[in-house]
Amino acid sequence: MEGEAWIPIPSIIQRVLIDVQHYQEMLGDKFVMHTAFSRDGPQKVYVQHKLEEAGAEVNKLLEQKAYFYVCGDAAHMAREVNTLLGKLISKHRNLPESKGDEIVKAMRASNQYQEDVWS
Repeated sequence: MEGEAWIPIPSIIQRVLIDVQHYQEMLGDKFVMHTAFSRDGPQKVYVQHKLEEAGAEVNKLLEQKAYFYVCGDAAHMAREVNTLLGKLISKHRNLPESKGDEIVKAMRASNQYQEDVWS
């Protein structure tokens, strides 16, 4: 596997055993896991928060043709991540928001943006 992976893990699967060591061995220093646990702790932290915090980094990875995976709730989280991603792309590339949305649609069409969602 080449390149970096940016994988936000939603709270719905936080208790699933994740073999972090496997990913670390496969990707080495390029592996960074971003977690968003909305059901534990005093503050709700959502995938959207983590994505916004890492907006510049995510945009840079996407410009390098990194794949973007969304896994979680289709009704709310996935839709909000899709919208936010377009806004982040437009912000970090100094483009109109409509162009950011077009880029996200093109990512979907080319399978660069993939979803595993449920409702």
